[in-house]
Amino acid sequence: MSDWDTDYLPASLKDLIDVVGLEPARKLVSVYGGTRLTVPAKMHAAHPLAELLGIEAAQALSRHYALERVDVPTASAATKAARNREMREHHQAGVSVRRLALRYQLTERRVWEILAEDAPSSQQTDLFSES
Repeated sequence: MSDWDTDYLPASLKDLIDVVGLEPARKLVSVYGGTRLTVPAKMHAAHPLAELLGIEAAQALSRHYALERVDVPTASAATKAARNREMREHHQAGVSVRRLALRYQLTERRVWEILAEDAPSSQQTDLFSES
C-alpha cells in the first residue's frame, strides 16, 4: 500500500517534504508524528535525527528549521485515504468484503461504508442528460 494520498497531506507536511524529501519525511512522521521537535542549529552525524533521516536530509532540516519547534503531523487523513483507495481497488478486482475486513483490521460494516463513500448512487440522475 502506498502510505499517503498526497491530496490529503497537510500544508506543513508538504513544506517538510520540500525541505527533506519524501522518504525522510515519511520516516520523520512514522517516528515523531504527533509530537513537537526542536531542530538543532547544527546537525551532527550522531544526532538521532541524522541517524533516522540521513545526514543530508537532517542538515537540510536544520538549515530550514534551526532552533524552531516543529509540530510533526501524523498524516492520518492521507494514510486513510490511500488505504481506502486501495481497498476499493481490491474490491473491484474481486476481493471479498470479509477478506478486506481481515486484511485492514476493520469490521465488515466499516468496509462497506468505505466502499460506499465514493460510489455514485444508482438512483442519482444526470442533470444534463437528455432522457
